[in-house]
Amino acid sequence: MSRPLSVLLLCAACGNADNVIVGVVGAGATTPDVIFNGIGSSIHGTATSRDASGNPVGDPMGIVIMSDVPNLCDRLKAKPDYFRNAPGPYEALILQVRLGYLGTFIIGRESDPGTAAEIVAAGAPQVTTPFHGLISSYISVTNWPSTGGNATGSFSLLVDDPYGTGLSHPFYGRFKTNFCPTLEGTLLP
Repeated sequence: MSRPLSVLLLCAACGNADNVIVGVVGAGATTPDVIFNGIGSSIHGTATSRDASGNPVGDPMGIVIMSDVPNLCDRLKAKPDYFRNAPGPYEALILQVRLGYLGTFIIGRESDPGTAAEIVAAGAPQVTTPFHGLISSYISVTNWPSTGGNATGSFSLLVDDPYGTGLSHPFYGRFKTNFCPTLEGTLLP
């Protein structure tokens, strides 16, 4: 068995069965190895994308964030620019879907505006590099409570390689989140 395949199988067998991310990207110029060995936080809520100055862009969206960082909701409340100005190393998968809808959302499909996915990996403080979900990747949402409760769903993504290699990397998994009332105002990558 090859080393990358054995690592993928090992990662899939670890952690909370409700929150799983399977996939791997080797270290790059500004990122560590991206391997979600454990999910420290799995949260959902509503947020509006913001430009570099922090001004709102577009409509509020449903956001799911899975990360190796514990207590992420509290950290985002204390530091809304967490994803743009990393206080230290972390990995996060950020899924964005239309608010108020259940079903399967496909990145790039005209009827699913705003659907997006990013993996953000920070290897050192204040250095982040996003991997973007590519067209035809999907996010499926089976439950989305507006307050409290758990959002549930799954995803199958191809993410780009930000280093210009032309390669894409597969990631898939499922989520069962906790509601985070403080996501609005968070500066997403």
